Amino acid sequence: MFYPIPNGSEVEVQGLKCQLPPVGYGKNRRTGEIEYIGVANTGIPKDKQKWKRLPLPDKYTKLLSIEKQKQEEFKKSDPLNDWTDEELDKVREEHWRYRLCGYWFMNNGVPTYLTGTHWFYLNWCSSNTETGYMDYRSVDRELFYAVAHTDESPYDGGICFVGRRQCGKTYMANAWMLDRISLAKKKHGAIQSKTEKDGAKVFNKLVNYFFDLPEFFRPTYDQSQGLRPKDTLRFFQTSIKGKNAEKLLDGIELRSYIDYGSNKSEHYDGDESMFAYILDEFGKKQLSDVKVTWETVRPCIDKEGKWFGKAFVCSTIEDLENVGDAPRYLYFSSDTNKRNANGRTETGLVSIFFGAQFTTFYDEYGNSNVEKGVEFHTNEMDAIKSGSSLTSYKRKNPFQITDAFRIDGDKCLYDADLLNNQLDVLSWSENVTTRGNFVWENGERDTKVVWEKDRHGKWEICYLPEASNLISKVGNYFRPMNTDMFVAGADTFSHSKVKDNRRSDGAMLVKMKYNSNTDSPYSNAFVCKYKYRAASSDIQYEDMLKTAVFFGCQVLFESNKNNWKDYFIHRGYEAFLMKLKKYPDYGMPGNQNTHEELAEATGAYILENSKKVWFKDCITDWLEFDIDNTTKFDVGMASGYCLIADKRLFYDHKETKLRKLSDYGFKKYKTA
Repeated sequence: MFYPIPNGSEVEVQGLKCQLPPVGYGKNRRTGEIEYIGVANTGIPKDKQKWKRLPLPDKYTKLLSIEKQKQEEFKKSDPLNDWTDEELDKVREEHWRYRLCGYWFMNNGVPTYLTGTHWFYLNWCSSNTETGYMDYRSVDRELFYAVAHTDESPYDGGICFVGRRQCGKTYMANAWMLDRISLAKKKHGAIQSKTEKDGAKVFNKLVNYFFDLPEFFRPTYDQSQGLRPKDTLRFFQTSIKGKNAEKLLDGIELRSYIDYGSNKSEHYDGDESMFAYILDEFGKKQLSDVKVTWETVRPCIDKEGKWFGKAFVCSTIEDLENVGDAPRYLYFSSDTNKRNANGRTETGLVSIFFGAQFTTFYDEYGNSNVEKGVEFHTNEMDAIKSGSSLTSYKRKNPFQITDAFRIDGDKCLYDADLLNNQLDVLSWSENVTTRGNFVWENGERDTKVVWEKDRHGKWEICYLPEASNLISKVGNYFRPMNTDMFVAGADTFSHSKVKDNRRSDGAMLVKMKYNSNTDSPYSNAFVCKYKYRAASSDIQYEDMLKTAVFFGCQVLFESNKNNWKDYFIHRGYEAFLMKLKKYPDYGMPGNQNTHEELAEATGAYILENSKKVWFKDCITDWLEFDIDNTTKFDVGMASGYCLIADKRLFYDHKETKLRKLSDYGFKKYKTA
């Protein structure tokens, strides 16, 4: 569903433009040809039009037994005879057509398309439900659209799916795996979960699917270790020597297999070829870091710039405080709107999320009953009210993705309820901030800094002043002239890796000072955020210098890393550096006392101004802030320095003594 189809249509699923075939047609996954498949449920009343499973005819088993008997008889006289029952052939052809090309059906008057894998899942992957098979759900249809899109896309390595607890993530992942591998020759499918025992559970569900398939969908498999495989489903001929071996050669041998591994990241390290991969429950506590696990597996499916295989990464997010940042990294670094020059996301995956309001209740036609979903979960949350129980409930039943990664208030240094509430507001709001870059006009340094919109820009802003570049110049030296309106704080990156084995970013926040003469929502609020890992420290310092010039303000830096001081002085911008009264030089030392002071200033600001925070990065850093390990909270530290800088009582306003005119040695002249 990645490539456009003639006379087809397009449906967007969370940023992915999925291409649908014309009504009544489908694209054969094997041949790429457009084939007529018809539309089910036509000719019946609209209210009767809904999904119905297509079972085998009642007499199918009897006819199949007769077919096998006749085949044995015919082979005695003609070994090459491949006679089949004509009626059974029609049934097989119909089912294969839908599996390979997809399925159209009328649903309450709406022509609805299912991908071949989705039809395979609904029609043949049995479950523990009362009917024995899955129900049609509109949200699942969109998910399978996204899966089909990434399966076909040359840019995407699969999906990273976060959803409500018990929304069927693992069931759908298994259906995708079995469908993909049982159609391919000499391919490997692999499963990993949070523990080896959990991996075995996922694998056993897949084996259940396999044994419930009709014989025409079930490839020959290896039975040498028993009828039911324990750790590997091998689509190979059974290894039996002697006269009985010849009896087994009438099946199709794909030489593909599906197995599961331990949850250790290195289990599949070095695997030469992986055509399908499931990473289940990546958002729950595991023995190995799931980021490392994915980075280990990725080379098995991503070879020489091409995706050899695809991945289905899925989970509910739970126990986030004990899991670490890896689940957050996997999801948010898979944003389809943030792609590099090669058209790929950072992880190579594409993030997909459906809220609990869409995935809890459905009408008789399988469409989401959003009103009922919102009412039900809201009532449940109102009963819990607050605390860690509410956080846990929201993670398991998230309305928006921020709920899934919600931080437990019991572990937060600041007021988690205020922060999470504002994060909810920002998640539902659009166009709150804008991304872009600050650049020198015409590329000439020390002229004028201008703002250029760019959705991949280094900067994020919520407010631009009417008058910018308010600075003065005397000789080769510059001074900020808008310090009564703006102030900035910066946390520069270190060349070394921090404790979580990543390199820190450089971060800078600009704040509009409080103004009692305006009711602007940006008064006393952060209005500009810079967070970026520049290729060199000089590039970073130049970026921060441009920001200060645009807003005409001073910057408070951490003095432990003071290359910024030499850079600003060398460029003639020493006056943009802030000096606090209690320190002899520019900046503020990055020690425990400073961290406590930053935390105190931040906590006080949040209590009074949480509704004025427009940058999600600020809130997430504050929610997770660890005063004993501040190295990974770049934005949180920069905002703290900015708040300290805004306390005017800390400024060291050096007074310049008035000098007599004669002190300058000028001559005096009488006027006429």
